[in-house]
Amino acid sequence: MVLLLEIARGIAALWVFLYHTKNIFIDSSTFIYQLAEYGHLGVPMFFVISGYVITYSAESTLKAKRSPLSFLKKRFRRIYPVFWISLVLVLLLPYLIEIISMLKSGSYQEPGHLLLKYTATEWSHFILLTKVFFSTNSDLQGQFNAINAVYWTIAIEFQFYLVIFIALFSKQYYRLIIAIVSMLAIVNLIHPFGVNAGLFLHYWPSFSVGILLAYIFKNDLSLSQILINKYIYHISSLVLFLVAILAIIVLDTEVHRFVFSLFFAVIIWLIAPFEKILVEVKKNKKNILSWILEAFLALGAMSYSVYLLHAKLYQLPELFVRQLVTQNSILYGLLTIIFTLCLCYPFYIYVERHFMSKNYAKMHKDTLSTKK
Repeated sequence: MVLLLEIARGIAALWVFLYHTKNIFIDSSTFIYQLAEYGHLGVPMFFVISGYVITYSAESTLKAKRSPLSFLKKRFRRIYPVFWISLVLVLLLPYLIEIISMLKSGSYQEPGHLLLKYTATEWSHFILLTKVFFSTNSDLQGQFNAINAVYWTIAIEFQFYLVIFIALFSKQYYRLIIAIVSMLAIVNLIHPFGVNAGLFLHYWPSFSVGILLAYIFKNDLSLSQILINKYIYHISSLVLFLVAILAIIVLDTEVHRFVFSLFFAVIIWLIAPFEKILVEVKKNKKNILSWILEAFLALGAMSYSVYLLHAKLYQLPELFVRQLVTQNSILYGLLTIIFTLCLCYPFYIYVERHFMSKNYAKMHKDTLSTKK
């Protein structure tokens, strides 16, 4: 499901992007603005995909009898260096924007010094992504708002990896430990234990949905097999119906992330057979559908870069778009987003890809290649 997951990543990144820039569509497109209002749901989409991918990575570590430390090193290298470099860019961006503005206005206005937003101790927690533990409520992004609100999810993501890392030491009991953690997380969802809001346990249910999805595919429980057994088919249909109803009913409650995660996982499970069709579309370089597919695959491949940079970087292309079209035009928002994505691509190529494992980097290159 490489292609489907890349497309899903791209959609999740774009949806979160829209959420943080929705105001640029407030006067030009009611549809896009309302769609962007739910863009925060892109986060549980990422968590589900992460749970799916990490499960395969963990199982591979166990099968190959590699050290759990090797797993953690790869995860650390994948998350932290790219995060740190994006942080440097975010800190420098206000100065670049002021310099560009100066070329038009003729005067330079010193931007607020972002480094002064936190004390040295707070910065140490920020850099290590442990600042989430100092939140007094569920608004974790409030701990990162002064610099870049999206960083809170990266902190939760790495906590997921740490739990998997610890569980890997148990070897044959790995799945049992993950199952216990998942059950505790779901219980906490219904009857909160009162643990710190910055702890992974609050977001693990979405991650566990991805884990479950991975084992469903590992055991080849495809839709076609389910359909063979009418009894299982009817039960599955009822479950899907209930999940859809729950998604609507509790969309605005505290458990909406979990319910939406279930709904998203079901969609992935249902459309899994389309992976073969996408592979065939990708092979046909002259087909316009293959070009559209490549665009979505590129977006999915660089989704981490887009996620880290979009909330601040979009201000840069917006300076130029403002000179081309009026703000009440839908083109204003669309061009701002397109140009921002174009700026994220070099960051993905020259920064993010550099810190991928060799196998993962090769997979990305193969995914973005149209060669037969």
